[in-house]
Amino acid sequence: MKIVIVNPLWSFVNYPPVNLAELAAYLIKNGFKNTTITDLNFEIKNKFEIDGILEKSLKMILKQKPQAVCITCNAVQMPFVCELSALIKEKTKIPVIIGGVMASLAPDIILKLSKADFVIRGEGEKTLAELLTGIKNKEKTDKIDGISYLSKNGVIVNHKDRMLMNIDELPCPEFKLISKNLKNSANVWLTASRGCAYKCKFCSGNEIWKMQRRKNPQSIAAQLKILKTKYGIRNFVFGDDCLTLNKKWLKELCLKIKPLRLQWGCLARIDLIDADILKYLYEAGCRHIYHGIESGSAKVRQGLDKKMAKTNEFILDVVKKEIAAGFETTCSFMTGIPFENESDMIKTAELAGLTKKAGSRIQLWLLTPYYGLKMLSEYKNRLVKIERQPAGLQADVFDRGQMFLYSAFIKKYSKYNPDNFMFLPQGMTESGFVKLFAKMRSDLNIDVNKKQLTAKEIFILKNIKQ
Repeated sequence: MKIVIVNPLWSFVNYPPVNLAELAAYLIKNGFKNTTITDLNFEIKNKFEIDGILEKSLKMILKQKPQAVCITCNAVQMPFVCELSALIKEKTKIPVIIGGVMASLAPDIILKLSKADFVIRGEGEKTLAELLTGIKNKEKTDKIDGISYLSKNGVIVNHKDRMLMNIDELPCPEFKLISKNLKNSANVWLTASRGCAYKCKFCSGNEIWKMQRRKNPQSIAAQLKILKTKYGIRNFVFGDDCLTLNKKWLKELCLKIKPLRLQWGCLARIDLIDADILKYLYEAGCRHIYHGIESGSAKVRQGLDKKMAKTNEFILDVVKKEIAAGFETTCSFMTGIPFENESDMIKTAELAGLTKKAGSRIQLWLLTPYYGLKMLSEYKNRLVKIERQPAGLQADVFDRGQMFLYSAFIKKYSKYNPDNFMFLPQGMTESGFVKLFAKMRSDLNIDVNKKQLTAKEIFILKNIKQ
């Protein structure tokens, strides 16, 4: 049975879909030997040639004569995925299966808009293997956990959630399926674990992963060795929610990675950093650490369920120690939190300014009401509809380049776009918040809308020959 896994067109940056190579490896291990990956984001070179881009994508997929098409979908990919899936169903009878974060958190919306046959919720490997087996053998799917679909009378059917798998069952990713992509990339994101032990209210990820499961350090090192020797990868990022959660495991991981002489970065909670961890990380080649601080107000951090009982002085001290030890540090902050007030926002700006003065890079975001957030129901009275970019506000989902290029897609699905909504802090008017946010950004000398097409990029993209 020929299976085509699709990474949708969307970004201007080449991020090899290592997660899909891991999914493909599991399918191959479980009998679906004829599995391939079509990375439209890499294959379609001229992303300015919008006319016919769906038809071109369809042609690339159908050229492989698939018997099932599996498409991944997050929030930014949703408009393109829905349009592509609907086109596949219009032109063929090939089963279409959609998975990924957006599919997991909003299966009803994805099913209705995409016309897909199935949505896979949560962790996809076992569910997809079972579903494909059922399709291949023309068996009923009524006992497969983790799937959703539309019944014949148009009712959404959600089977019970699938239990999380033993992460050691995951085989080494099939890197050869994305080999060209890897060899042309300076942006490789890997995961050494899945999930997080914390339940922050602004994060939709814990609705999917529930807890953290860590991969075997030896297998991670083996994968990195393949990436270095076969594909020339010397820099990467661990995109895990928190790489430093388990100190003993982290030490073992760093010892395994150290001989490879790679440079890399990671995400980590700032309250889980100490001198030993910095030593392990640095000796293993880590040079960049990203921290989600979120707020300069301890009250707000507590309200977000950060579970971080540390002071601003502690945070600043850790940043200084990291920079002194030779790390590049990024501290991320957010505002637009429904239970914060103007005073809390000012505290956030003050702490961000201090970390920047200490040498850290800083980011300032709005809390985006993604599907799956607990806060959506808890603070629905603080949710307001606003067009962020015309108001001068940061957008998490679509950057300016995408807004320029894919505006037709984005407008069609505008009511499902989290960028069109925000939480209004306590005691503030919409105009008052916009004004204060602009002042924070100006005072900190940052441009959170930096991700946009430059004149050089526009020229290059317009003149690429297919």
